[in-house]
Amino acid sequence: MPVLSLLPIFVYFAVGVLLRRVGIAERDHGGFVFRLIFYVTLPALAFEAIVDMQLDTRSGLLPLAAFVINSVCALAALVFVRWRQVPGPRAGSVVLGAGIANMSFMFPYVLAVFGEQGLANALLFDLGNAIFVATVAYVAALRFGDAGTPRMLASLGRTLRSPIFIAVAAAIAVNLAGIRLPEVVGDVMGPLGRVTLPLILIGLGIVFSTDALKDSLPYATVTLKMGLGFLLGVVFVTILGLEGEVAAVVIASAAAPIGFSSVTLAGVASLDAEQAGAALSLSVLAGLVTTPLLLTFGAGWF
Repeated sequence: MPVLSLLPIFVYFAVGVLLRRVGIAERDHGGFVFRLIFYVTLPALAFEAIVDMQLDTRSGLLPLAAFVINSVCALAALVFVRWRQVPGPRAGSVVLGAGIANMSFMFPYVLAVFGEQGLANALLFDLGNAIFVATVAYVAALRFGDAGTPRMLASLGRTLRSPIFIAVAAAIAVNLAGIRLPEVVGDVMGPLGRVTLPLILIGLGIVFSTDALKDSLPYATVTLKMGLGFLLGVVFVTILGLEGEVAAVVIASAAAPIGFSSVTLAGVASLDAEQAGAALSLSVLAGLVTTPLLLTFGAGWF
């Protein structure tokens, strides 16, 4: 794959960093950008990508892969913090960071390398990631933060009612039913969805920070999330016999940077949000290098 095809990814990210550096944007503005993506543009992109996707038995394995890989990474982090005797609030941030994938970071790369079919696979993988956040991660955050009895069913219900989940479910239903939608649907959804990827990268640049990286815990968190995640991704595709593009998407997504939900949940549960943010920023920095490499060469390995 030509390196120049990835150039826009780095340019958009740099635009976000520059906007914050010169004072045009503040860190909180990144939050608005991600809410706009979550509620408006990403559902449109997901629907467009999946409605014409060639679904097969492998497609149903992608959400399962995400949930299993995230769970094992979080469990490994739990063992690590117990061994290191890390205090509760900081330990909770490590477990959340190790278990939650930043699939928003992955989408621009997957689209650049594999096109819409690859993006559809990444979106299906993200379903498992979202369910993990609403169940395992939610319960873990509240228990580490002593925030009372976890209400996992309520959190899962919010996930099932989220725009992205509804868009993916609707697209799968239309796809399997063989329904041909009017052209006007594509005329509306297409342009709206295409602005998602530049917005994601600009938002990442706005919120990116290298503060609080002197502590060793963020580095350990990134190693557990991205390093162990990569190994689990390889094991998963080997056991299931996945090949080519699907294998590359699973491996790269398993080794994705830390998700923004880790910082959100850390704040909600009164965990160490500063440490969570530092680990997220460090993982994004690493992902700028590792993600294009895994996607580019992953298909050839399998």
